[in-house]
Amino acid sequence: MKLFIANTTKQRQIFAYRKLETGRLIQIPINHGDQMMVLDGSTEEVEAVVQHHQVYGLIDSTNIDQSQVFVGLCYSVNKPVSASVIEKTIRDNDIHLTRGAHGRRQASLAALDTSLRESGTGYSGEMEVSAEQAKGRDENDDAPTVNEKIVTEKRGKK
Repeated sequence: MKLFIANTTKQRQIFAYRKLETGRLIQIPINHGDQMMVLDGSTEEVEAVVQHHQVYGLIDSTNIDQSQVFVGLCYSVNKPVSASVIEKTIRDNDIHLTRGAHGRRQASLAALDTSLRESGTGYSGEMEVSAEQAKGRDENDDAPTVNEKIVTEKRGKK
């Protein structure tokens, strides 16, 4: 059986596992958007590697559409992961990461607002925080930019 691992992140990954018979560490670099055949072995070997890495988020490439979460690495047995699945997953990952970042900014502002209210400084609310990212890492980067304002509401006295 052959085990293919596809990297759907935007950074280079090193896929590592140990050979069952020898315990020897195998490390295989996989570039962004690429895939590699990482193992050509028995069913038992392939299943052991897959089960070990599923704990860390490895997902079957045929189940990606049911997954509504970020997918870093996916796998396929006996045939390569299709290019369309890799491309779609990379695009979906951008959406998941953007939503997650927005949620963390909102939670951070809510925590700061609550902390200031409880500090006894006389703060009564109405805080506004802006987040802006003008460009990606380089001038040719087409990454979506961030430009949002998050505002807290003034609350009445308890």
